Amino acid sequence: MVIEVLDPRRDAEPAYWRSLRAKAGLRADWTWEVLTAQAWAARTEQPITVLLDDGEPRGVMSSAWVTGSTRRHRFARPAGRGRFGGLDVRSPGSAAMPGWWFDGEDDDGGVGRLLDTFVPAMREELGFGLRALLVRQVGESGVDSVRGRLKMVRRTEDVAVLDVTPFSNRDDWVNSLAKKRKYNLRKIFRAFEADPSIEARVVRGIDADPVEIAELLRHNESKHHDVPIVPLPAFVGYWSALLRQPDVHLICYRETATGRVIAMTTLLDHPTLPIVRNWAALPPELGGRSNLYFHFYGEVVRWALETGRPQVMFGKKMSETKASLGACLVPQYAAAVALL
Repeated sequence: MVIEVLDPRRDAEPAYWRSLRAKAGLRADWTWEVLTAQAWAARTEQPITVLLDDGEPRGVMSSAWVTGSTRRHRFARPAGRGRFGGLDVRSPGSAAMPGWWFDGEDDDGGVGRLLDTFVPAMREELGFGLRALLVRQVGESGVDSVRGRLKMVRRTEDVAVLDVTPFSNRDDWVNSLAKKRKYNLRKIFRAFEADPSIEARVVRGIDADPVEIAELLRHNESKHHDVPIVPLPAFVGYWSALLRQPDVHLICYRETATGRVIAMTTLLDHPTLPIVRNWAALPPELGGRSNLYFHFYGEVVRWALETGRPQVMFGKKMSETKASLGACLVPQYAAAVALL
């Protein structure tokens, strides 16, 4: 087994990368062009670790190297790294997905192989300054693999997944919901359809303006300061790279008179489990509309049914609201592992 540790800022796209993405079912946020843009706009180094067997990729892990020199208002240093630190194993894009994949089935979702292969590889790369590991989005099947001495496991936010296979259209989905939610959605849909000043369309990412999208996302990001380190703002360079990918779509809400986008969500397509990754909308005082947040769920259901997608992942946060919309809440855990 050969292990490669790659830095998307400096290393060219490996020859096997596209076949690895296809085999692993990795979405557009794992495209090398997107990883490169993200790594240059990150606070920390973003190593990508690949396991190769006779030149064939058998596993991949995404992480961030966090040290005492990491600062919330400073980008990753172009050269050199802090001597002591830890690795935050996380998906490069959607926070609702694990940051690793291994070839073949594992009863624990690959967590055991992550500890057995990733930790020694990164110890060799980073030395004994690597003192800790944080593994996010561990499923229930992987909890036992990260329990024990020098390990702390905590349940985090559930991930919401909606199964659309029981429905043939949007009305079927609405009719499956509780009476109060059903009534509320029908009212929202009727009001939207009666308003000629706004329209909703699913568009390809390549047809969207990355500047417009980044500006809109910043309105939404400014509301979220409920985490220890506030996320960096949306960078146009990153969104330019992501929107160029053929498996990225958006649901855009536009004013029909001006063409201005006042709300949007991104869809990272996938044959069996696409992800709704972002939602952003102008506040009412800047021309936004109320209730578009609930309307867009209906548009996602419509899109999934029209494209034959059996499920849609709605991500984390607002779990009670998503459960009221029929989504199943899938438990998730995070594990902190001390390394001696």
